[in-house]
Amino acid sequence: MPDVLDMAGPILEMLTWMCLPVGLLLLFYVGFQRRFVHPWDMAEAVVYSDQTGVGFRWLDRKHQVHNAPMSPHDIRDLAVGETLPIYYHPKRPTQWQITTPEEAAKTASALGRVLTAIGSVALLAGFVLPMF
Repeated sequence: MPDVLDMAGPILEMLTWMCLPVGLLLLFYVGFQRRFVHPWDMAEAVVYSDQTGVGFRWLDRKHQVHNAPMSPHDIRDLAVGETLPIYYHPKRPTQWQITTPEEAAKTASALGRVLTAIGSVALLAGFVLPMF
């Protein structure tokens, strides 16, 4: 009957090769997504009202003014001159939202962390296990 330690080596090596590279690739993908594809900047928007209508006005990183016209119904709880945080896409300031943006690639991030942890533990166990 084979010893448990003799069977653990190939299993640990298989877990290392299956989990660690895939986990690291997923974490790289998440980092790329968050850095280049879905970056969000935050700015302080001011509620305005003029002859064109009601909306938000904010400055981006390049100090350019952007307007987001809204209906009075959408901002009924806010008075003219109040400030609120607004999140916008730096390359497309017309893409904005008031709510905090959801993390990009949230599932891939969690899966990448889990697979990287499993692969790392299997790699370390593969080195430590033969010592016993």
